[in-house]
Amino acid sequence: MKKLFFAVFLSFSVFALNAQTVDEVINRFIEANGGLSKLTSINSLQIESSMNIEQMGSTINVLTIKEKNKLFRIQSSSPMSSEESFTVITDTAGYTFVPAMNSPMGSMDASLTKFKEDELEASSYQKDCEGLFAPLVNYAAKGHTATLDGTEKINGIECDKVNLKLKSGQEMTFYISKANAQVRRLQVSAPIALDMMGMSAMRRSFGGGGERSSRMANRKIDIDYEKYKLFNGIPFPTKQSVSLGMMQLQLDNLSIKVNEPINARWYQVK
Repeated sequence: MKKLFFAVFLSFSVFALNAQTVDEVINRFIEANGGLSKLTSINSLQIESSMNIEQMGSTINVLTIKEKNKLFRIQSSSPMSSEESFTVITDTAGYTFVPAMNSPMGSMDASLTKFKEDELEASSYQKDCEGLFAPLVNYAAKGHTATLDGTEKINGIECDKVNLKLKSGQEMTFYISKANAQVRRLQVSAPIALDMMGMSAMRRSFGGGGERSSRMANRKIDIDYEKYKLFNGIPFPTKQSVSLGMMQLQLDNLSIKVNEPINARWYQVK
């Protein structure tokens, strides 16, 4: 009986030593990504990327601009238009612009669409500037909630699985490497994934409504992150990829500027 009691006690002791909280996992991620002080000192980000769409044999240039709690802008070129599409979100309004396009499947007139109030609220997290995975930083102060949901291997790497529910109700699942505390995968709804991959304007233009829009909102998409490099002392992934059925998207971050002045023209809707 004593031996049995000791074995049970030992098992619980080992479990207690190995157990961790969601805050411990997130804090380890924060420290591995420059530390809280450095991340919260980021006031602006400007990221130039190139997206390769294998099935279309085309490359799209993507520019992402953030100014802390003030601005989010993402715009991209298109093989079907001489103009760029863009989404711009400020603290007061949000707009999506899709230029006129011509393709073998038909043509489309240019359109500028203003966000509804609920869309603006749902997109507010995009103005966070604390790195590429800003919702994790000071998540509780932002009104988000986080839970730890065990571990899972992502491309052979053991990861902690952190479920984050945003203040707006949207959900994100981060897979954080146990080895180096870097995010290896982010699982989000299809609309958020397309927004993050630079296809926000297209998604809003073609997404439509009704049953089709509902199906897209409920579909989960995995974004994988690789090839981390230091920019201003902070590690950023330079490659992110996503599979959308038969379509493979790869976004390569070519340039990341931290805390450089933001040109006022990026606030303009034109």
